[in-house]
Amino acid sequence: MADEVGPEQQSSAESATAPLGTPAGSMTATAEIPTTASEPAGNGVARFARAVDQGPRAKPWHVVSIVLLVLGCVLAPIGVTASWAKNLVVNQDAYLAAVGPLITDPVIVDAAETKLVTAIDDAITNLQIADKIGDELTKLGLPPKLASLATGYLATFRADITNAITNMVDKLMTSPKLATIWNDANAAAHTKFVQVMQGQDGRLHTINVDISSAVAAVQQKLESAGVSWASDIPAVPVVFDISQNADVQMIAGYYDLLVNLGTWLPIIAAVLLLLSILIAPSRIGGLSKAAGWLAFSMVVLTLGLVIARQWLISKAPTQPQVTEAFTRQLTVDLQDTVRLIVVVAAVICVVAWLFGRSRSAVGLRTSVRGLANRVQNSTWNIVVRVVAGLVALTLVLVLVSLDNPGIVLALVLALLAGLFAIVAASPQRTEPPIGQHAEVGADDKVGVPG
Repeated sequence: MADEVGPEQQSSAESATAPLGTPAGSMTATAEIPTTASEPAGNGVARFARAVDQGPRAKPWHVVSIVLLVLGCVLAPIGVTASWAKNLVVNQDAYLAAVGPLITDPVIVDAAETKLVTAIDDAITNLQIADKIGDELTKLGLPPKLASLATGYLATFRADITNAITNMVDKLMTSPKLATIWNDANAAAHTKFVQVMQGQDGRLHTINVDISSAVAAVQQKLESAGVSWASDIPAVPVVFDISQNADVQMIAGYYDLLVNLGTWLPIIAAVLLLLSILIAPSRIGGLSKAAGWLAFSMVVLTLGLVIARQWLISKAPTQPQVTEAFTRQLTVDLQDTVRLIVVVAAVICVVAWLFGRSRSAVGLRTSVRGLANRVQNSTWNIVVRVVAGLVALTLVLVLVSLDNPGIVLALVLALLAGLFAIVAASPQRTEPPIGQHAEVGADDKVGVPG
């Protein structure tokens, strides 16, 4: 960062503030450990922290650090997406858990109900039940007027059959049996999809979620109700085409590649980011930059997901709402992962900046310590620092305990916790008694002839 305090400024600041009578060798040893110009040199722990923070100062290392940072931030969103896709493909339980809630989605329920009612109604129409009843009435030899009157009710009779079928489907939609039908249909679709990816099924060019077994459930209810013609209802397909216009054979043979990418890309991205931090001129500053750019890359990934979803919906003119529901539900885990990474990375970025060597951070820490040291009484000063430590710990516990914290809330909590931690860790201000600095003991006189 441009406002980081460099070693030359630190050394000159130390020389200007060194007490009189300090040996030259002592000054040299102190200058070797970089300190911040506007902050006290601190104790051994602070010196150790500064030594750990100090990375290679040569420009080539800085360039390599930037290159690794860019590569890590480019590969991170790809790795996260590949890991999510690998989990859905390899782990059928994860896929079923992802699509399971869809059976309670109003869009899916309405679409499934429409498909079922239409399929069964078409099958009944093909049976020509109403016409058969009209023929039977005629064969019974009813008077023409009575036969004509009865035939007039056939349309109403047909509508009543449709209403009865609709009511049965409505009950099926709210019964536990539908969840089993939906789960079995998606398990079969997932198995076929994996077979295509592994190159085992070259004939399959589309992936459907087939809930045709729901027709059999309605047929069984009709038979149980004593409807004789229910057994004549043929098996009719009721499917959701989740591949739409895409040919699934395009992904044939990519199973192993997806598994490898989903396994290794996240690790490679994490290693690159870690290396960029280790060889940065300031490791705390490098951590802040890496976390900030990682959060930005996840935001870009989120925008990419929105664009990809809209593109898929545009490719499904027949059932765009169903496609939207599927894509939204399938990406829930991915969105949660991206959101978590954004929040954690943003918090790390802010905290690392707060404890870094940038002029803005140093100035803020100095101001906060100055406010804390306004309490001159040593007892009250200790009380203030203890209370600040407890508040900082409480804020951290609150932040960690939140299930889905918003990014703004998380940043505010992290920043406040860091500021209170600075107050808690600030050294107690000790003022020498008045006139003590002017007193010189007999044993402290230097160069006085005996």
